[in-house]
Amino acid sequence: MQRLLSLLLFSFFCCFLEATAQQPQGRFLTDSIEVGKPFQYALSFRHSSQVDVFFPDTSTDFQPFQVIKLEYFPTETTSSGSLDSAIYTLVTFDLNKTQTLEVPVWALTGRDCTAVYSQMDSIRLRELISPEALDTLHLQTDTQIVPLRRQPNFPFMLLVSLLILMIGTGIYLLFGESITKQWELFLMFRRNQEFVKNFARLTRDVSGVKGIDNVEKAVILWKKYLQRLERKPYATYTTKEITDNLSNNQLAEALKSIDSLIYGGLASFNTADSLNILREVALQSYRHRRIEIAQATPASSRTYQKSSQNDR
Repeated sequence: MQRLLSLLLFSFFCCFLEATAQQPQGRFLTDSIEVGKPFQYALSFRHSSQVDVFFPDTSTDFQPFQVIKLEYFPTETTSSGSLDSAIYTLVTFDLNKTQTLEVPVWALTGRDCTAVYSQMDSIRLRELISPEALDTLHLQTDTQIVPLRRQPNFPFMLLVSLLILMIGTGIYLLFGESITKQWELFLMFRRNQEFVKNFARLTRDVSGVKGIDNVEKAVILWKKYLQRLERKPYATYTTKEITDNLSNNQLAEALKSIDSLIYGGLASFNTADSLNILREVALQSYRHRRIEIAQATPASSRTYQKSSQNDR
């Protein structure tokens, strides 16, 4: 019985030695490397087909290297045992001229898991610049300033646009009617100044060669200006229709005198006075319209604004 027990222990020990006697084979697939450039490392392990083995994964410490890719190959089993292999893609940032690596493979024997390390393999770091060349290199400075093209800040521009829109909307809601009214009064003032200037230019000389032509142009200018102020088609009205709408005895006499000059060629010494009466009638209508707009309610002001835009 004791002899049988010794034989069993010896057989188990032989099996254990057979399982652990094999050492993983690990080697670099290149003889030199560069800092930061990937390279490959091959690892294989031939073992008994009755033993389960575990290769290191990417979480294993491969110092001074880092694993960036891992590729396993299927187990090949023959009468001489099983062969497991893998290829690791590594990278290094270490500056040592010679770097070494040995990695473990874990073999499951019974209830225990034993780490078996591969033989150590070394690799050489390729130097792109030799130390001797550093002493002969002269660095050249370049201090030329390169202007950069300014990039538009679209989010900031959008924010400013929204802010301006909100402020403008708020101002219009609070003061929109008043602003609109003041703008209309300003436009009326500018048109009145333009009318007075042009009317004075045309009536400056009514007795010369172009006197009749200037008087006719002045009357047309006066009718168009009244048409814009009163919102009535004075430009198409006859003298009688104008006097019917503007009950003014002096205006009626002035228009008759001007018609005699334009259509009959009958010059008169009071032509300039007649033109001044037309001018005063236009100014009086202008002042009356300004008072109406200034005292108008918001609704009537909007009605006038719409009518004024249509007249343009």
